[in-house]
Amino acid sequence: MLFSSPMRLKITAAALCCLFCTAIGMAAGANAHTIKGVVITPDGRVVPEFTIVVKQISEKPEMGLRKHFTDGDFTIDRLRPAKYYVQISSPLLAGANLSFDLRSASPKTDYRIVILYPYRDEQRPGSDGADILTVKALQQKVPHAARSACAEAVELHRSGKLDEAMIEYGRALMRYPQYVEALSGIGSILLVSNRPQSALMFLRRAEDADDRDLGIQLNIAKALGEQADYGGAVKTLKKILRREPQLAAAQFLLAKMHYLQKKYAVAEDYVRQALQNDPKLLEAWLLMIRINLEQQKYSGAREGLQRIRAAVSDPAVTKVIDEQLSALGNSAPSAH
Repeated sequence: MLFSSPMRLKITAAALCCLFCTAIGMAAGANAHTIKGVVITPDGRVVPEFTIVVKQISEKPEMGLRKHFTDGDFTIDRLRPAKYYVQISSPLLAGANLSFDLRSASPKTDYRIVILYPYRDEQRPGSDGADILTVKALQQKVPHAARSACAEAVELHRSGKLDEAMIEYGRALMRYPQYVEALSGIGSILLVSNRPQSALMFLRRAEDADDRDLGIQLNIAKALGEQADYGGAVKTLKKILRREPQLAAAQFLLAKMHYLQKKYAVAEDYVRQALQNDPKLLEAWLLMIRINLEQQKYSGAREGLQRIRAAVSDPAVTKVIDEQLSALGNSAPSAH
């Protein structure tokens, strides 16, 4: 049978839609799973616009689902039991990569509160901007041309124009190879670009030039953790805490490294230390929730959710948290 051109287009579109839905593992009825959540910034503001890409983790190459959201919260439903890789991106903010295991043992709905960070997060202790304040960095006799190139790079970096920022940081280094801020900037960009091994090379050079910079040290620990060198990351973070015993950012990262190794009791100790020193550290409350959920300690998870609910007064966040609190209310009580 011959079809007209419009008919062929309709059939092709329907076939592609069918393939698309099947490839990402859509399901219906009792086997269907849902991912629900909200995306916020470190200070608790809801990210108004973001894109999510969902891909099933499989040995075979498969198509992914791409959805755009504009209300702060998101729902991805009709997922069949499988493992998924999720990428979240938004303009002017560094993206986040998550993984979900929605196989039979998981609940039908998985809730997540996701934090997206600025490309140069200069407000946090030990952040990218901290290196310009250290004595060693201030003592560097940097040529004017290198300073100008680095200043341009910082603005490009801050606005998310990472390729252009890398070029300007490179120009700064051509004029002054030990320029701490340029080395640290390149390392930071490579880190958020999921290139931890390359990031570590530049961060180590920055550390050689200035071993007192907390931002560089924290990023080294992150890069080691991204490569699953948890021992190296823990060693670096403990070195930081010997200098700054109450640095919540280092305590949080120590908790994260132990959490990734499934050492939940140690992780909980460190995350509580971080929260004692900085009760507004939302990422630490989120980690405490995950630690308690892994151990089925639902009272601890509820505490974390209630803290975030109180800190972030936004309807989208409240809605997601209230749904998760309701789900936890139907769970078995924590074992003590």
